[in-house]
Amino acid sequence: APLAPLSSQSSQVRSLAELSGRQAFHLPKSGAQKGHAALCAGVILALGAQRAGRVGCGGRVPPRVRRKALPFGIAVAGTGSVAPEIVVSNDDLSEVMETTDEWITQRTGIRRRHVMEDEETLASLSAKAATKALEDAKFNVEDVDLVLHATSTPDDLFGTGPQVASMIGATNAVAFDLTAACSGFVFALVTAAQYVRSGAFKNVLVIGADGLSRWVDWSDRGTCVLFGDGAGAMLITAAESEKDALLGFELGSDGHGACHLGVNAENESSFQVGASKSAQSAKYGKLTMNGKEVFRFATSRVPQTLSKLLERHQIAPEEVDWLLLHQANRRIMDSAAKRLGMPQEKIICNLDEYGNTSAASIPLALDEAIRDGRVKKGDLLACCGFGAGLTWGGMLLRL
Repeated sequence: APLAPLSSQSSQVRSLAELSGRQAFHLPKSGAQKGHAALCAGVILALGAQRAGRVGCGGRVPPRVRRKALPFGIAVAGTGSVAPEIVVSNDDLSEVMETTDEWITQRTGIRRRHVMEDEETLASLSAKAATKALEDAKFNVEDVDLVLHATSTPDDLFGTGPQVASMIGATNAVAFDLTAACSGFVFALVTAAQYVRSGAFKNVLVIGADGLSRWVDWSDRGTCVLFGDGAGAMLITAAESEKDALLGFELGSDGHGACHLGVNAENESSFQVGASKSAQSAKYGKLTMNGKEVFRFATSRVPQTLSKLLERHQIAPEEVDWLLLHQANRRIMDSAAKRLGMPQEKIICNLDEYGNTSAASIPLALDEAIRDGRVKKGDLLACCGFGAGLTWGGMLLRL
């Protein structure tokens, strides 16, 4: 990972002794400073060789020493979730398209999904989930420093996070959206943790929310039966680094797979804006998905990601209390559990009630499991999100 630039000549040599890993720095450019630049470069090489334990010119370089722990860790202070009141069952869908409850349930594990009413907005769902998380933590909203809103379906193309922050009264917080589709909540929580670990922020409200019912093609039984709307939130606060709840994470993406799942912008009309010049007016189309490719991607990437995490942190599968995956398909969950050597009883699943709620699925399922008493303080969760992008993100979380 690149290093922070050295801010001044006087601090360069002193700062070098405090640095670990590979860092980029700015050498002075003026002629009078060239000698000092050469000295600094030499000190860097010397310190680097000393720290790496080099022996002569051909000596072996042992593995890098683990970096010093950051000053802070994170603690999970509270969770909250919400789903729209309108429920659409498989039987409801069978009345308007060629499908059955049995066909959908056997292939996906989904029986119902919740969809937003006309007057509902994603911001309103997110605000309700965030408020519940704050109430769960018994936390003053004015002490929230950052609201990180993970979504792929904002009410406003430019983002919904600031609206959510205003709606809940987080007047002292900065807010913005993060887009990573169904991996969104994992990406957002990992991002929030870095702000807290560095000391930049102390209290962060992480929200995962999506309203995909407004972006599916309701005449396509292959996709519309899968998705629902919802929002989940988690408040994290600074803790001692030794008590960090986020034990580890693994994030990834592969744009070559973007064609398999997405909601793409489409040119709608063309406008002349000058001689031989035109501009395009665009709109977003409906969600499209290559189900076979996405299933193949998920069933391989999820266990691979979590296996790597467990091995890296020397945690045996039997030490994990719960397996919490993005709620996309029950067969994906069962396959991942089998490959990881975990019993199905450890899977947290509410897919049958909500369907695929994208970025909301992990925090929504976690909040329900905490509130009904299944997940308890101190439990270790192996979590993994995966979806459009293609993106994936795993994390080990100790509540």
